[in-house]
Amino acid sequence: MKHKTIGIKDIAERAKVSTGPVDKVLNNRGGVSKATKEKILKAIKELGYKPNILASNLKSGKQRNIAVLLPKSTPNIPFWSLHQRGFDAAMEELAPFNFNLEILNFDQNDENSFKTQVDRVIGSQLDGLLMVPIFKGETKRLLDHYRSTEIPVLFFDSQVEDLEYTSFIGQHSEESGFLAAELLDKCLTRNQKTLIVTLEEKDGNHLHFKKREAGFNSFHQKTNVKLLKYENTTENLEKVKKDLLGILQQDKDIRGVFVTNGVNIVMPIVEQLGKENYKSIGYDLIDQNIHFLKTGALDFIISQKPARQAYEGLKLFYEMFVRKQIPQKDYFLPIDIVVKSNLKYFSSNITL
Repeated sequence: MKHKTIGIKDIAERAKVSTGPVDKVLNNRGGVSKATKEKILKAIKELGYKPNILASNLKSGKQRNIAVLLPKSTPNIPFWSLHQRGFDAAMEELAPFNFNLEILNFDQNDENSFKTQVDRVIGSQLDGLLMVPIFKGETKRLLDHYRSTEIPVLFFDSQVEDLEYTSFIGQHSEESGFLAAELLDKCLTRNQKTLIVTLEEKDGNHLHFKKREAGFNSFHQKTNVKLLKYENTTENLEKVKKDLLGILQQDKDIRGVFVTNGVNIVMPIVEQLGKENYKSIGYDLIDQNIHFLKTGALDFIISQKPARQAYEGLKLFYEMFVRKQIPQKDYFLPIDIVVKSNLKYFSSNITL
């Protein structure tokens, strides 16, 4: 059975008003009395009216310009290449709605590189910005610029709670660290120790590494497990490897290894000392980490779902601009735990 399409005239007839006020209410414009608006909203509900979003968008013909501030992918940090599939998938779906996307890359360890792209964003005519807020000072300058406008600024990957962003899409870093501790706790006995390792490039500025560690420590507040910590930059890799080898050789009670960042550096040492002697967990489904998952040196990978972050970030602009929805402050994605046996279900051609 063919269903009749409900239009403005039908709503006007039911509400016993002209089409002008109905059009204003449907497009959230003022100039309609409270009583008239209530009659129109009642008629809309009774008729079950649903707007034709595509037709409305084609009628307006407005192009929506979105910029993305994203660290550039490098051989040492391939993680940032994983977002592109999410951007592509979202843009394919948003093709009928006149979205235009520009991705601006910067060096995640060079604040001047970030500043250059912030200046470029400020000088552009944008409708929305999706960004990784690695450098807090420059991010605040960008937010201050947009504060007097209605242009939404969305964060992804990294959350900086004390900045006035519109929404955040990504992983809850503390809870992922808590989960990592819970997983290792189930694998170890009470007299066994855990080593927490954080390795960053020189001048690295990733707050979520510390949040992961905080979540891990939070789990162990009520346990008697002894935690050791090693933190360094990757500037002198030979020293880092020597340090880690020495720590693990000297303390035979260390049987858990939690790597907040730097799996590809730590796991060869675990293999050298006997992967069967350790239970280890790290982050990100990049090729070099997947290799260690397959060999058994790495027991668990926590995925941040980068493609999903990119996809949901762009789709949130659709919700705001096209569907006129008010976004919530934070959108935390599920925390995926990947092991060797379920790795095939997280391949790039199956899921975002």
